[in-house]
Amino acid sequence: MHWADLVISLPAAIMVAFVFALGACVGSFVNVVAWRMPQGLSVVSPPSRCPTCGLRLSWRHNLPIVGYLFLRGRCAACGVGIPARYLLSEIAVGLLFAGAYAVLYLPVPGGYWHSVGDGWWREHGVRSVPGLVVLFWGLGSLSAMTLSDLRTCLIPVAIPTWMSAVAFLGWPVAALVAGDGHAPFPLPTPPWPACMAAAGAMGGLFIGRVLLWSGVLPRSFADYEQYLAAPDDVFADYPHARREMMKEAAFLGPAVLLGGLGWLWSGHLAPPEAMPGWLGALFAVATGFIVGGAIVWVLRLVASLLLDTEAMGMGDVHLMAAGGATFGWPVAVAGFLVAPFVGLAAWIVNLVRAAPWRIPFGPSLAAGVILAFFGHPVLRTAVGGVMAVMGVAADRARQSPGGALALAAALAVIGAVAARLGRSGAPIAIAAAVLLPVAAVVAWILAGPASPAAGLAVAGVLVCTCVAGSVAVGARLEDGAGPRTAVARILRMLAFVVVVASVLLLVARPGAAPQP
Repeated sequence: MHWADLVISLPAAIMVAFVFALGACVGSFVNVVAWRMPQGLSVVSPPSRCPTCGLRLSWRHNLPIVGYLFLRGRCAACGVGIPARYLLSEIAVGLLFAGAYAVLYLPVPGGYWHSVGDGWWREHGVRSVPGLVVLFWGLGSLSAMTLSDLRTCLIPVAIPTWMSAVAFLGWPVAALVAGDGHAPFPLPTPPWPACMAAAGAMGGLFIGRVLLWSGVLPRSFADYEQYLAAPDDVFADYPHARREMMKEAAFLGPAVLLGGLGWLWSGHLAPPEAMPGWLGALFAVATGFIVGGAIVWVLRLVASLLLDTEAMGMGDVHLMAAGGATFGWPVAVAGFLVAPFVGLAAWIVNLVRAAPWRIPFGPSLAAGVILAFFGHPVLRTAVGGVMAVMGVAADRARQSPGGALALAAALAVIGAVAARLGRSGAPIAIAAAVLLPVAAVVAWILAGPASPAAGLAVAGVLVCTCVAGSVAVGARLEDGAGPRTAVARILRMLAFVVVVASVLLLVARPGAAPQP
């Protein structure tokens, strides 16, 4: 590289280094939040100190990364080792911040990573700082929830609450400050019916909260602590999950009712001819909040009613709602679909390391949201490639439906047998989780214009098999008291993802011959 090119790229390199340092500072605070909030302690007072000897850390010791290296990973007074997770989290958050700045501001139009920010950040420059604050707050909050969930299997509700509040305030301010421009706003404004539905659902949630505070509606799982084996336990064999889900359904009733009315009335309420940017941003945040929270809460309700056990934690609901509000509803949906595969990979790593199976699912959801945000070009390329391959396979399968039907039947039988034998070991459970989605995909291939009725029938049978097999395997692999084991939750999420993907594929059917 010529020296002139180095000089030209020097300001960008300095900014990336500055943002990395800022992220490392945030990562240091994230450690404090993840350690103190689950214990109900203040994140401001008292100042940081050694948990063993009580030494108050000086400003030099508190420097992110540098302080750890200066101390050589040990307390300056008692010499006790400082866990490496503090250093790793500071580096990780620093890399997240630097990566976000790089993919938003540095790609040139037409570049591979340009679609992450669509040029809005480069176009508005300094005026985009309010939006950058929202994103950085979101990345820091997801990191704090991940560390807290990994350490305690709990997500303090204050973290996603503040994350959502910053998104509801920050994105409209970002739209006001930036003004009009050629590049699209980072959060896409949903269609008018979705805007009205989101507004109605937000009003319904407020009504449900008021009814909850006033005591008209009972709180769900209010007696959960009575079933804990010890006061410091997190999990319990709670026997009344279905009853508690009915309470949560009652809480969601006003939101569902007003959201549906908002959708229906949207046809009678004409949208503004020129919607102000701040209002469009507010609708986008509300839609992301509703979609992100609903997609997990629906799974929580349905799976808990079917299994009579708490299938998903409320912390996961709050996390995804905050993720949707901060990054937009498309990122929330994509992150939800990616999360079970992240969790499955992490579980396999734990299996190889002979680590405990009981790991929380919140970190997988947070990682899914982050991957969906950063990996938008990769996901789009991958989905496009898969759809193209499936289109070719669909055309060929429709020319020989008998062979495709035989393959689907064989995969369904193998998947069902693997699910039935799931109690004999984890590798078979993984095989069931892989083969059942493949069987559903093959069933989609059969749902072509040549024989739509037969194809849809086979697809329905295989999707039901997929759901039943995943739930059965997850139930058999529960280890000890409580429902929140990694395998059970991952396989339930995989089943839900397969159902959603199958519906989308049955509607899209790439490669299908055009109808006359």
